[in-house]
Amino acid sequence: MDERNNENFGERGVVMKLKGYKNKSRIRQRQEEAIERQKVHDGRTPEQQLKLIKSRPGESKKEKHKLVERIEKAYKKAERKKKK
Repeated sequence: MDERNNENFGERGVVMKLKGYKNKSRIRQRQEEAIERQKVHDGRTPEQQLKLIKSRPGESKKEKHKLVERIEKAYKKAERKKKK
């Protein structure tokens, strides 16, 4: 199996659900999951992230606004480099 600890896996290799909000192994599991999600998120370009957000339900106004600003800033920076 991957780098995951064997303590979270049952007989069939399926991730077992650990109950309890303050359970230390559950806290560790949530942290590892968050790190994995963050790596995937960091690997996307702003354009890819914007496309993904548009496919989800809900508005996500703040995130869309931030991504559009990043895309525009990168575009302006590329334009300035072309002029030089």
